[in-house]
Amino acid sequence: MDYRSFLVHVETDSTSSDARLDLAASLAKRFEATLIGVAGSAVPPLPMADPYGVIIDGEIMAAQEACVHEELKAAEDLFRKNPSCKGLSTEWRPAPERPVEVITREARAADVVIVGRDLERIRRYPYQSADPGDVLMRSGRPLLIVPPGACALEAKRILIGWKDTREACRAVWDALPFLERAERVHVVDIAEERDLDPAARRVHDVVAYLERHHVKAQAEARAQRERSVADELLLVAEQTGADLLVAGGYGHARLREWIFGGVTGDLLMHSPKCCFLSH
Repeated sequence: MDYRSFLVHVETDSTSSDARLDLAASLAKRFEATLIGVAGSAVPPLPMADPYGVIIDGEIMAAQEACVHEELKAAEDLFRKNPSCKGLSTEWRPAPERPVEVITREARAADVVIVGRDLERIRRYPYQSADPGDVLMRSGRPLLIVPPGACALEAKRILIGWKDTREACRAVWDALPFLERAERVHVVDIAEERDLDPAARRVHDVVAYLERHHVKAQAEARAQRERSVADELLLVAEQTGADLLVAGGYGHARLREWIFGGVTGDLLMHSPKCCFLSH
């Protein structure tokens, strides 16, 4: 098993887009894979004039549509002229639609989808940015979520945050090409004190599975000491020197996590490290 194609979301006015593209290009070179650039931008709906309709101003609409096409052309220039992409097999796929729609549709062509985690930009520019949680739920592909400014991913040390869920099983399988190349893989189950023995059995099973795939890994069942499971995982990542965190995404319903909190949402909001998530 290996990766043969990566799809990366390219934005024109995001300070982290250049860095994310550099990271994606380096991965494509490492795996000798095709790099697919994707961009989307949409015209926001015009404000309501009254309860019975909307203002349709032809000149305003035409100007906004022209702006969208300029943004897409600028994103293409950024992708094609980036020095990191030199020598790579590349494809470019733009569309005048919201980025989430474009990314989730074009994900069919890729093994891994690479997106950013700039939540402030997502809030300010919802028609030019993509919420990684939406992409994760809709794309059917594993997501590599890159924090702002990250331009490289060695993935020599990887942390797997384990829970007995379908999503975690999927994430470990999807991440195997990374895991097989890693120097060290640490599998941790964050559990309550009373559940540490069953947690230890679970992670030892995962390590045994990985070893059958020639992945060197070690297991740990760990009691939660930090404020949240996500904080505990990030602490383990720091302690083990991991720069990639592999986990299942939205093992509970996303609405439930949004209301009550959850590991996926916390990682999407706060993780300073790259996260590889599968749903």
